[in-house]
Amino acid sequence: MKKKTMSYVMTGALSFTILSSVPSSPAQAASPQLTKIQTAPSVARAGTKKFTDVIAAQAAEYGLHIEGDDLETAAKKVRMAKLQSLAEKLNINTDGKTEKALRLEVKETHKTAVYKAADRFGIETDGQRTKEIIAAIAKVNGAAAEQLNGFY
Repeated sequence: MKKKTMSYVMTGALSFTILSSVPSSPAQAASPQLTKIQTAPSVARAGTKKFTDVIAAQAAEYGLHIEGDDLETAAKKVRMAKLQSLAEKLNINTDGKTEKALRLEVKETHKTAVYKAADRFGIETDGQRTKEIIAAIAKVNGAAAEQLNGFY
């Protein structure tokens, strides 16, 4: 009975030591305890833009009127305008397509264009991601990579 009681007491004491902030070694006792204020100082960033300003600038770039729209609706309009612009550059018909379907078609068409360019320059594509292939194309022909790099 005494052994069982003693093991409970020791287990409790060990648990208390582990869970508390009491240092268990002399090295920990010598080091100062850091507080949240010391570990995460406030960072003031100069030149950061608000998301609303970025969306407004992009909407103006694409000629969209977003006055009176909430931020989510405005962002959706800008995203769709960007996607339609990319589709237009890749000669994809956008009539009646949802955003998801159009995004998938743009991605696949871009991927096909990257693989064709890689074949044209004799670049191996097996097991490589699209971005890696574009980087390899850039080493051979920077202008071709510049045209392919603007999509994703």
